[in-house]
Amino acid sequence: MEYKPIKTQWQYDFVAKRIEQLKDADPYTPETEELRLLTEMVVEYVMRKAGFDDSQSPPTHG
Repeated sequence: MEYKPIKTQWQYDFVAKRIEQLKDADPYTPETEELRLLTEMVVEYVMRKAGFDDSQSPPTHG
């Protein structure tokens, strides 16, 4: 499967539904790798929507 950056709310919603389907995947399976990739895509999309660019780091709580 080819993964492209999320650019629209519709794409975000689609990926979020897929993440929900995969959330209980067994460890070390192709599904967990897909879950990891999709989660990274969502994080990148949300950061862009929040105004962060590649040179900024998200705030940390510590």
